[in-house]
Amino acid sequence: MKVLVIGNSARSIVCSAKRAGYTVYSLDNFCDVDLRYCADSALLLGNSSEKKIYELAQTFGEMDGVILGPGFERLNFKNVLGNRPDVAEKVNDKLDVAKKFNSLGIPHPETEPLSKASGLKFPLMIKPRCGSGGIMNSVVKDEDELAAIQSISKAREFIAQEFVEGIPCSASLIGTVDNACVIGLNEQLIGIPYLTRLPFAYCGNVTPFVTDWKREIIQYSEQIALEFGLMGSNGVDFIQTEKGLVVIEVNPRFQGSQDTMELSYGMNIFDGHVRSFSGELPRPMKHVRFAAKNILYAGKSTVVDERLNKRLIRCMKMERAADIPENGWTIREDEPITTLLETGRTREIALEKVERSALYIKRMTEV
Repeated sequence: MKVLVIGNSARSIVCSAKRAGYTVYSLDNFCDVDLRYCADSALLLGNSSEKKIYELAQTFGEMDGVILGPGFERLNFKNVLGNRPDVAEKVNDKLDVAKKFNSLGIPHPETEPLSKASGLKFPLMIKPRCGSGGIMNSVVKDEDELAAIQSISKAREFIAQEFVEGIPCSASLIGTVDNACVIGLNEQLIGIPYLTRLPFAYCGNVTPFVTDWKREIIQYSEQIALEFGLMGSNGVDFIQTEKGLVVIEVNPRFQGSQDTMELSYGMNIFDGHVRSFSGELPRPMKHVRFAAKNILYAGKSTVVDERLNKRLIRCMKMERAADIPENGWTIREDEPITTLLETGRTREIALEKVERSALYIKRMTEV
């Protein structure tokens, strides 16, 4: 089966597809070393127009399936394996999702358009109404800070949300519109100081997430999947507080936790995704190890030299690194440099190992 993956950063999907035995092609904005190693052919998107994207895709020939990443959901391809565009648009809208959760009785932070946030209790999380991965999130503590944010010209594109403290976590699931199965739980690493200066940037995962609230996470996630009619691989983000769970948002696509999910559970998520379009759901599996992922962000503009490139390629071949930039590639301040991966018998062992790896690479980039 021939599949085409189009996305800003498609490496995890492409390599999962290749491991599952698919013939896989890719259009993305990085064409990292490991993506090119996995793909049968890959081309750099750059700032291609929609017309140019179709032209690039046609160079690969006819496809049996097309996977569209965030921002590309409205491209008009045959055989798209993903949520319908109207479903993805609805779920991506955090304001509409908040209203839906309220109607369903699902615990969710109080949420308003940024322009109507004055009545909410401080502190408030300010975030884009659609997308972002936490990079554009910020916290305001009083009316003065709120007024300053509201004065921004694009304020209408943001929402204000009750700030919830606790452990960020997520459920990975596979859906078939009328059925769904949670395949694993993940602890999320957000704004980790040794990895990034951005306080709410997504920095990786630990899988599995061991919690007394597992049953409730599964129930809420499957309820949400059925309510929205989600297809294929999707994720639901939570905050586990001292009092219980709060659902934060839904990701109607492959998630960043794919790497640790596959390492921890020994499963192939891409294959499960494709099979869901024939109505097949995977059976829940027990994890075989803990897996930890760290995304290292650049503290300053960095040019990847030969020494760093070779080191990361060695780690890649040992399945300890991913998203490997080319020699000579320029990484701007606060952009991801690479992804580090480790496994262990316990959460603590996996985390200790990946932190050690991340700090080693960080020192190499700060010379």
